[in-house]
Amino acid sequence: MEVRELKDRSDIRLLNKLINMYHKMGNNPGLSRCRYFVGIVEEDGIEYWVCGAVLQTPEAFAPIFRKHNIDSKRSYFLRRVCRFVPKACGNVLVEFLEKLAEKLRSEGKECIVTLGLDDHSNALYKKAGFIEVGTTTTGKPVFVKRLH
Repeated sequence: MEVRELKDRSDIRLLNKLINMYHKMGNNPGLSRCRYFVGIVEEDGIEYWVCGAVLQTPEAFAPIFRKHNIDSKRSYFLRRVCRFVPKACGNVLVEFLEKLAEKLRSEGKECIVTLGLDDHSNALYKKAGFIEVGTTTTGKPVFVKRLH
């Protein structure tokens, strides 16, 4: 799998549409300071987007970053991650998150932070090497993947 950052506005709009279709919480395409990534597999010379993610700079989540001593200038908040293929295609999200972490590590980033879902096992984050470090003031689990 290749992890590719999207820069073209039409690609970003398509990713937002896919996330709205496949993620139970949808996505807010109006968020500022975001980076957009897709996981791509190639078969018979054709590229397929199998999953995607939206990373946001952490200004809106500053209390979480401060509480867990995370350098917000060198980290990202994982806003959404979602697969676009059936589970039968394998656990593409774990591989995607691992490769995304490698990409960010090579840029000198420190952490990826995300919130777990209340009604979910959050196994994806655990399998991808995220550690549960606590909860928010509303009780949502906070997961961190340290990159260094």
